[in-house]
Amino acid sequence: MELRQLRYFVRIAELGSLSRAAQVLHVAQPALSQHVAQLESELGHRLLVRRSTGVQLTEQGAILYRHAQRILGLMGQVRDAVNQSVDQPTGTVAVGLPQSTACQYAMPLLEAVSARHPGVALEFFDEISGNLLRGVDSGRLDLAVIVSDEDAALLDAVPVMDETLFLVSRHDLAPAGAAMPLAGLAGLPLALPGPEHGVRARVDASLRGVGAGSVAPKVVANSMNIMRQAVLAGLAHTILPWGAVSEEIERGLLAATPLEPALGRRVWLCTGRGVSPTSAGRAVFALLLELMRSRVRDGLWKGVALLPP
Repeated sequence: MELRQLRYFVRIAELGSLSRAAQVLHVAQPALSQHVAQLESELGHRLLVRRSTGVQLTEQGAILYRHAQRILGLMGQVRDAVNQSVDQPTGTVAVGLPQSTACQYAMPLLEAVSARHPGVALEFFDEISGNLLRGVDSGRLDLAVIVSDEDAALLDAVPVMDETLFLVSRHDLAPAGAAMPLAGLAGLPLALPGPEHGVRARVDASLRGVGAGSVAPKVVANSMNIMRQAVLAGLAHTILPWGAVSEEIERGLLAATPLEPALGRRVWLCTGRGVSPTSAGRAVFALLLELMRSRVRDGLWKGVALLPP
């Protein structure tokens, strides 16, 4: 088994297509198929199922994919560790961010890293909480901002802040009153992500807690952009932290109404449990933690309460 074969296999799994992987990797598709066949022969299991729409991992293929991600991540850390120094960290750091508030982190962190650590490159991933956990656990991500207490408990995690969730509406469709009763959400057309998403799970649990039952969203979208567009079009309301729609609120397009009782979540900055980060990873972790706290203290991030260091 060669590292090159693992790199090829990971890219095939990520793209879900041999032909697309061949284009990206600049490898002839028959040669790519031969590498997969060699892996299957060596491991004694079928790893991919070929379908008309592409390829799908078998159970054994999914296991190899997870381990291959970790192996390739560790090899990248070895290269970084050999080539970097403590005073001048170099290398690429993969940072996972929650879809809902990635806009609060990405550009400020990119600017800060460029200014303080010019030898460090950032690779951003904005994903739902479950994917962030799997990314950190597998080594695909060096660090991530996690908004699930259950997921954070499985990683090395630093609690940073408590973030309030609001009912977000188009400005002219926002409910009257200082707050929106949680039970009243059941009567509103809502745009929410699927049940596996952290915000959706909190909404459902909170509604059950007040005897309103689970919500039936009008729009189900695992995409911040689609949910935002649905609200701007006046088709639905949604549940989000202030940081997800701060620009639209400041421009007067959207309004954020507090919920009663309040609904919130804890924000954690996480790395893999028992993993020793590279110097670049440690530098980015420290800078992101500093950045998150300073933005709150400077009034640039509302609806949150910092936790003691």
